[in-house]
Amino acid sequence: TWTAYYTDACGNTADEVSITYTWTQDTELPVISTTAESGDLGCNPTVQAPVFTGLDNCAGVFVPIVTTTGITNTGCNYSQTWTANYTDGCDNAAEEVVITYTWIVDTEAPVISTEATDGDLGCNPAIVDPVFTGLDNCAGVFDPVVTTDGPANDGCAYTQTWTANYTDACDNAAIPVSITYTWIQDTELPVI
Repeated sequence: TWTAYYTDACGNTADEVSITYTWTQDTELPVISTTAESGDLGCNPTVQAPVFTGLDNCAGVFVPIVTTTGITNTGCNYSQTWTANYTDGCDNAAEEVVITYTWIVDTEAPVISTEATDGDLGCNPAIVDPVFTGLDNCAGVFDPVVTTDGPANDGCAYTQTWTANYTDACDNAAIPVSITYTWIQDTELPVI
């Protein structure tokens, strides 16, 4: 505030005139914070937007301006990014804070296939394990996990079963596929 006054030689006093200026002195950047961390949310999550808070040395607590372009995906792989900004009344811009979540959307079971069929292989065959293939909507082509207890027999009658299984990264389990071969193992001559 500036005050101007004057009294002349005859004791006449002018009316005082005052001028007051107000302003904000602020060169500090506001600060944006969040407890959220960028990262992978796993399979089929419920995605909740991160929460951002702000504190300015002059204005105090503020609500940051949060923008997002929304969810994007390539196949089953999804992501979303949120960016928080704020500029105070003195044009001090906070350092933006960016949070990115990634996740997988996959509720489909993988599929196991084979061209092999159950059946009787006859006498003394060369046993060739059946071949299984797999296709998953997210992972694409995969090799199923094939298990067998090996051949079992009752006398000369043999049997063997192979079972193919697979569970994808999101715990979607394929319907197991089993192939069973039967045959006769007999190289001895009959006796008359």
